Amino acid sequence: MKAHRINIILTCIAGLWLNTSCDKINTPIQSPQTPSDTNVFVRKVLLEDYTGHTCGNCPNAAKVAESLSEQYGENLVVLAVHAGFFAKVKLPNYPASYTTTAGNDWDATSGFGVSNVGNPNGMVNRKNYENNGLIQKETKWPTTVALAINDTYILGLKLKLNYNASTRTLNTNVKANFKIGYSNNVKVNLVLTEDSIIGDQTDYTKSPDHIPDYVFMHVLRGAINGSWGTDLKNAPINASDSVSVDFNNFVIDSKFKDKQLTVVAFAYDALTKEVLQVEKMKLLSNSVSK
Repeated sequence: MKAHRINIILTCIAGLWLNTSCDKINTPIQSPQTPSDTNVFVRKVLLEDYTGHTCGNCPNAAKVAESLSEQYGENLVVLAVHAGFFAKVKLPNYPASYTTTAGNDWDATSGFGVSNVGNPNGMVNRKNYENNGLIQKETKWPTTVALAINDTYILGLKLKLNYNASTRTLNTNVKANFKIGYSNNVKVNLVLTEDSIIGDQTDYTKSPDHIPDYVFMHVLRGAINGSWGTDLKNAPINASDSVSVDFNNFVIDSKFKDKQLTVVAFAYDALTKEVLQVEKMKLLSNSVSK
């Protein structure tokens, strides 16, 4: 009887071992990545959608951006930048203005001049990808984002927010950890975005094409540390270098709904302007970014 029981146990163990082995061969199981202050070596991507409320083709681009946001989750950060001719106030149907100093500066000829090419257009990591270009139509965004997310991981960013809702004062800490050495100076830009803004929008796919209750997402609301940010780390930068910077006493405009606000930080090459890493965090999340 004992020998019979031992054989059964050994057979079961062998069966389990074989099944596990087959699972490893046919369907590899990967451990979930636990976010950390180095983003578990994930190169996150910034997608900037240059748009305007009188641009009838822009809602379609916004749908592409939203679809990519859902596809990539936390690894893709979208900025809807209202700038250029189609972002101007146009009475009586388009009384609101969603333009910002930062957005106008980025869109100027001395910046990237995106709206001069036409809206909708955008940039992925502010990098000129071969065959796709720097300024791209929304039809190229999916391909370019897929390329960008596989770019070399250079650094991770971690955000820590301290927000006083009564005074609407925000203190932000940004910590950067470099995985590899880098030969150019690196800057960091902090901006605010707001979701679920209801307003007027032209949409050529609708009839009539004036949509009075359009829902705007990822809207750039302004920069916390200036249009072009501030120094993060100057070269030479070595692997494992770490830096922490604070931006204190920024007052949130009373017109913005703090429950719908997100702080976005992106580190970029001071010379080429390429975005090297991006991180975001809800204003009222009460935690550090992941």
